[in-house]
Formats: sequence, C-alpha cells, structure tokens
Amino acid sequence: MHKDVQEPPRREIGASALILNDAGDVLLVESRGEDEMILPGGSAMQNEPPHMAMTRKVRDLTGLEVTPARLLVIDVYPGNLHGDEWESVNFVFYCGTVNFNDPHMTDAKIDHLWAERSKLTGHTLREQYRRIRQSLLILEQGNPIQYMLHGHRVDVRVDGAERPIS
Repeated sequence: MHKDVQEPPRREIGASALILNDAGDVLLVESRGEDEMILPGGSAMQNEPPHMAMTRKVRDLTGLEVTPARLLVIDVYPGNLHGDEWESVNFVFYCGTVNFNDPHMTDAKIDHLWAERSKLTGHTLREQYRRIRQSLLILEQGNPIQYMLHGHRVDVRVDGAERPIS
C-alpha cells in the first residue's frame, strides 16, 4: 500500500469570515496565543465542511449569525519538513455587512475590533494581512476566487504548474 494511504499527512482545515461594518472596516478578533488580530473563524471539526465551520466559529466567538455569501480565497500552507507544523488549507468567505453597533458585538466572547483598511498591517500577522488584502481586492473588483500559497497569490495554469505572482 502507498505510504500516503497508510500515514496520511496531518492537515487542518481553517475557515474565516470577512465581515465589514457600514464604514467598510474589517472585523478582527484576538488570536489565541498571538498579540495580533485575525479574521473571525477557526478550525473545522472532522467531516465538517469549511462554510459550516466558519459559521459555527463566528457564532461561538462573536455571537453573530452569519451566512457565507461568497468564497473569496483558498490559502494553502504546507507543513514543514520536521513534521512539527501541520499542513493547512484556509478558506475565506465573505459574510456581508454588519451594523457597526450590532448588539451581539457588545456581548462578544473574545476581544474584537473594527479595523480601518489602511490600518490592517498594524493589527495582523503578515500572512493574515495578505489574505485579508487579497479577499478585499477580490470582493471590490468582482474577481474570481484566488488560490494562494503561504499568503501569496498563485496562478494555476491548465498544465497544473504553479507560478507565484508578486
């Protein structure tokens, strides 16, 4: 039997929500174990589709009931050679606009903030910033879903070869 079948790689599926307020600011929540903020969301449980994981995690973290309106980004992070970091596949869904003073946000179970787009770099990790920036560009320009690798845009050609785009 092939090694991958006997010992599949450890992978994590992550799903985040891009939620905006009336002013166009981005909702960020505290990141577990980090000083920076991230999009609300988290890991999927076994056999849980990413959009359902995102909805569950956003509700758990913020009290908001959101519905994914559009898939914006799929961002892949290969694990490292030492095996101490899992591979991950991260999905970003657009979930619409929330009233700036939504009563649920005052009862959020986690620290959160509405970040102005021009100040995102001061609140987020570099990879998270790139993922958010790409999601906003896709949303604003009506572009198709973007495939990313470590937070960098990647063109996938018909022949399957990858070419990073700066």
